[in-house]
Amino acid sequence: MISYLKGKIIYKGNHFAILETGGIGYQIFLPESYLLKYRLGEIIEVFTHEYVREDGRELYGFGTVEELKFFWQLIDVSGVGPKMAHKIISAYQLDKLEKAVSEGDLVILGTIPGVGKKTAQKIILELKGRLVTGKPISGENEIVDALVRLGYSKNEAQEAVGKIGEDVEGAENKIKAALKNLGK
Repeated sequence: MISYLKGKIIYKGNHFAILETGGIGYQIFLPESYLLKYRLGEIIEVFTHEYVREDGRELYGFGTVEELKFFWQLIDVSGVGPKMAHKIISAYQLDKLEKAVSEGDLVILGTIPGVGKKTAQKIILELKGRLVTGKPISGENEIVDALVRLGYSKNEAQEAVGKIGEDVEGAENKIKAALKNLGK
């Protein structure tokens, strides 16, 4: 499985680039926003998902591990394949997509070409409350957001975070303390 590549862009096409690394050219589908950042000849790093089919292999690339994790969660949704998942991630910033899913925003997801109302509903139903992209959590709002992603209501999460003692340090310990408060 090819999970990461670093190399020189030798060709840019519609939604893909050919990346030369170690004397081999890899065609990698990339979000348009990522493609626009770089010119031919530049060295880039991409985190990839290798999709193997009967008639070939496809590489889907992302600028961050968080985008790759979100991609993996999307392709676990029934009816969402790698091409559609890649289109979804290419359409908006990751934060906006996560917010749309966690808030059940069908409008945002429905504006993505190829994502109909039923698919948007499936994505929300299957991912709401369980999105985990591995972003560091530090502030109170981010801890509340993490608890909301775990399935708690925003009010419950805010109340639990408000009860955390000032002596508790570190995001992990604060989340544990908030979960204990929620368990009471």
